[in-house]
Amino acid sequence: MSENNFEEFNNVTNDVNIEELPYSEEAAGLAVREASESAQLIAEMEEEADDLHESEFEERRKKNKKVVKKKTVAEEILDWLKTICIGIIAGVLLVIFVIQRDDVKGRSMMNTLQSGDVLFTQKISTYFKWYSRGDIVVLDGEDMEGYDHDEYLIKRIIGLPGDTVKIENGNVYIKEKGSSDFFMLEENYLEPGTKTTIRGMDPSETFELTLGEDEYYCMGDNRPESKDSRALGPFTAKRIKGVAVIRLYPFNSIRLL
Repeated sequence: MSENNFEEFNNVTNDVNIEELPYSEEAAGLAVREASESAQLIAEMEEEADDLHESEFEERRKKNKKVVKKKTVAEEILDWLKTICIGIIAGVLLVIFVIQRDDVKGRSMMNTLQSGDVLFTQKISTYFKWYSRGDIVVLDGEDMEGYDHDEYLIKRIIGLPGDTVKIENGNVYIKEKGSSDFFMLEENYLEPGTKTTIRGMDPSETFELTLGEDEYYCMGDNRPESKDSRALGPFTAKRIKGVAVIRLYPFNSIRLL
């Protein structure tokens, strides 16, 4: 019982002073009736208070309750179509801007890559020119003098912008931009005993070329058969279409590149 209820009860009972009434059946009946009325009044007040609390609770519950609307068949189909469209768009954007599949044709990258291999190449590097020496890249040779094919080339980056590339005695030497010394390039990806030469040049002659700020010197791993920068010249950054990430096929030869 609340404090207010007790006060109202006291007010009611204080109006009846049993000690001042003469003892009689009438007085006793009056006292009983007064007490009964007081108890009934208190019970009604408590019931009203409980009803008020229940009403407030129910109102809040309805207010906070989330209404879940059952979808119609048409709405379900529309949701599925939206999901499929989003998936298709995401896939197209992924292929256009992020990753692509490339098939290897020819022998120029043997024995690292074989004709018929399937690669996944990433395009992110092409937007920021994030290339490293040794990267295997997909190149567009269109309109380059000496290249008359429609297919892209797959080669390895040997020289970076500003490098000086020297081919001497079957080896490749690099002088990096800002350096005064050459170092011999360690090419563990080549078959043992492979010699790098320039077609039409005497093997005893020295070839040397300094690359421009936007030029890359690229060669195939199968040096005797590869048609690359030794014949076509350096490739500009805009001709690099992707960097090979992984060989996906044949399945027994899956590996990162």
